[in-house]
Amino acid sequence: MRRTLGSLWIGIALCSAFGCAGSEPAAVLSVGSRNLRCQRSELETALHRESSKVREYYVGCDFMYTRVLCAKAQGREDCYPARAQPPCFGGGCFKENPVTFEWELEPKLASAGTEPSADSLFSDR
Repeated sequence: MRRTLGSLWIGIALCSAFGCAGSEPAAVLSVGSRNLRCQRSELETALHRESSKVREYYVGCDFMYTRVLCAKAQGREDCYPARAQPPCFGGGCFKENPVTFEWELEPKLASAGTEPSADSLFSDR
């Protein structure tokens, strides 16, 4: 009896830690198969993290993976590919919003410089 209960708890822990087949929305598999160009039957998925507004899944096949974000909206989830982390530049780096998991430029860095003007593209210097 103890072994059976122990095995059950281990199974539940692994399932919650790595995700279980069938617990992901169909949209996660659809976005993942489109990004990775794999058949849905070849995909492995895992819920990586969750906030109050978004769930982040890892979807992988053939030693490649992609991140899929699913926004929680009115009882359904809209899933889309997650954007890659933008590179850092001379003024600083983008920070990840802990609620939306989107990359955002810090307000102090965004307002630090002057606005670029398209006039410089057309001037004869």
